[in-house]
This record gives sequence, structure tokens and C-alpha cells, in this order.
Amino acid sequence: MRSSGMVIQFDDVSKCYNGLPPTLLRTFSRFFTPSIDSAGNGSGGKQSEFWAIRHLSFEVEHGETLGIIGSNGAGKSTILKLIAGITAPTTGRLAVEGRVGSLIELGAGFNQDLTGRENIYLNAAVLGLTRREIEQRFDRIVAFSGLKDFLDTPVKYYSSGMYARLGFAIAVHVEADILLTDEILAVGDAAFQRQCYEKFQDLKTSTTIVLVSHDLARVKEICTRVLWINEGCLERIGKPNEVVDAYLEFVRLEREQKLKGIRPLGPEPGVRRWGSGEIEIVKVTTHDAHGQPRTVFRTCEDLIVRICYQVHRPFRDPGFGVKIHAADGTCIHATNTFMRATRVAINAEAGSIEVRYSKLPLLAGQYWLTVGVASENNWSAPYDVREFVQHFEIVTTHPNVGFIVLDHEWSVTGYAC
Repeated sequence: MRSSGMVIQFDDVSKCYNGLPPTLLRTFSRFFTPSIDSAGNGSGGKQSEFWAIRHLSFEVEHGETLGIIGSNGAGKSTILKLIAGITAPTTGRLAVEGRVGSLIELGAGFNQDLTGRENIYLNAAVLGLTRREIEQRFDRIVAFSGLKDFLDTPVKYYSSGMYARLGFAIAVHVEADILLTDEILAVGDAAFQRQCYEKFQDLKTSTTIVLVSHDLARVKEICTRVLWINEGCLERIGKPNEVVDAYLEFVRLEREQKLKGIRPLGPEPGVRRWGSGEIEIVKVTTHDAHGQPRTVFRTCEDLIVRICYQVHRPFRDPGFGVKIHAADGTCIHATNTFMRATRVAINAEAGSIEVRYSKLPLLAGQYWLTVGVASENNWSAPYDVREFVQHFEIVTTHPNVGFIVLDHEWSVTGYAC
């Protein structure tokens, strides 16, 4: 199975976990009672057996940075445990070449009653370093952790951030051939996170890295290839942009289906509402650029808000308004036809009006719409206002933080301050 340049090779690997504790009778019965076949297809299988991954085949070359993405429970951590040798495949063949270092559970080998200094020696030894190798790297580990003043303090008195810093500092100085990481680049404060990221970039020049992360922007940025795993099976592997975009679209469609199953098409029950009722807002829906109903969008996609109304009594000079709220109620944006000097022609009995947000720059989150209709911009006495009447979500790969994407660029000016 092994070939030149390949340091990790999965060949039709499946992994099964048995949820029941082992007993002599249960072990004996498995030899004579068919449950789940060796291919992991579950023919007549017991519910206690769970196949975390099925028929997984892929290879990782020396020097690659492979990102693994997928939903929670998809099998990502199982892949790391298999590579690390923590667990073995149930079926299939797996080959790993070289020393494996792990940034999965930082400080997992720490003894709470020992000092930071003593735990450096203990944890580094657990990770495979000799005492001589530890002594050669000790000063670098301490400097990287920034915990020189706390080296002789028992780690049980460390904060969670200090604990993680020491664990990360030890792990990245193992100088492994293969480095396994699982959502660990967000440890400590902002300054330490930047230091971790820079160290990670340095390691890429000499180390094969397997990274599990839900930070899709970071995966796109640092990985050379991405593997998407879905319910234990390989869904796709290839270039980061292509695989991440395909995964994000899958997440959007999946979320869309779930929302359709739990949310009525019309306004939600219990929505706060007031107005004199000459014109009634009967339904508010959200749509994509092609007019298709959707409630999950990606950053910078078009959003169309459609407001359906009915006329009950005579009215004059009507106009419609829309507000976009964050999940906590913060108003992100508000507009109405009066502000835009848009004349609204109302049908005699019923109709609809739309507002289009082109390339909506909202970042990931849940958002709500408040809509209303009033006369002559008099919102103190509207015909109808419905607060938080429609919900939509944004998914994104943008690394920005906040509500919206703003175009910007950094430059070093050299000006004296």
C-alpha cells in the first residue's frame, strides 16, 4: 500500500465503536452472531454498534497541510485518533510514517500537583521526547509559553488560558513529522493566538499537518487540500476553495430543510403587532436572487424580502418599511419607501411588494425582520407593523468579526507619531 512520499494512507478504513461494555458472553456471541458486516453496512446490526467512519480512502503527502471539515459527529476526531494510534481501524489498512505529534487535548498529560517546570518534562516525555531532547528545547518552550514567572507554581493554580498556553508550547516543540490539530489555534488571548498562528505557519515548512477545524476561513487560508467528511464517509477531497464552498452550500441547504420543517410559512405566532388595519400584512418571506424561497444565505448574496398584504378599508399615501435586526434585537438596518421616495401603487384587494438587498454584507448569524405599512410616513399611527415576523440566517467563510463586511486594506506608512 505504501508509496514514495506518502506519510499517511487510509485504504478502505472503517471504525466501529461498541457502546456496550465488553463481557465474556458478549465477546463470545460476536463470533457466532452476525451483526454488522465487515464493510460497515449494518445488515441486521445492533444499535449499540456505531460506525464512526466507513470505507475511508485517502493519502497525505509529506509537507501537505490537510484540512478536515464536516459537521459535529461526522468522524473528524476519529480520523485524528486513528492517525495518532489512539485507536485502531475495525476494517481496512492504515499506514503512518514518522513521529506523530498531537495538539488535540492540550495538557492532557499534566499532573495537577506538579509545577509547570515538572509538567514540561512529564508531558514532553509522554509526547515521545528523551530527557536530552527536552533539556535542549526547555528554554524555547518556556519563552513561547510566556510563563517564566509561574514555572515553579503547581499547574492546579493556573488559569485555563495559562494551562492551554503551556500545553501548546510543549506540543509545538516536539518537532514531529506529522502534527495533528483539533481546533487549538484559538487558545489564550489575542496576542498568544497570533503567536500560535505564526508558529503554525513556521511548522508548515517542515511538517505534515492534519487540521480539523470549523473555522472555514482559516482552513481556506492555510491548507493545501481539504477533506470533507459527512456521516463517516468521504464526501469530497480537493482544493480548499472548491471543497469549502461545496460544504458551505450543503450546510445552507440542510439548514434550509430543517427550518422548513419547524417553522410555518406565514408569520410566527406571538409576533408583536399593532396598527389601525386599513392595510394588513399577511405574510413576509425571504428569497434569493432568482426569487426562490430561502431562509439561509451566504455573505454577499442577494436577499429579497417579499411583503404580502390585503386591503380592508380605504387608505391614503401608503408606504412600506423594513428593519433587519440581529439575534439580540439590535437594529442593523432600516429603510422605507418614503425615505427612498418610492411611490407605492397598492392593488385594490391584495398584492405584494419587494425590497432587494444586493450583495448583503452581513456576517454569520441569525437575523430577524420587522415590517410595516403606514400612511405619509406616519409610523406613530401605522396601518400594520409586525415585529420580528420573519427569520433568516447567514453562513460565511469570512474571517471578519461583527455584523457586516467592510472593504478595507492595511498599509505600513512609516509616519512618525
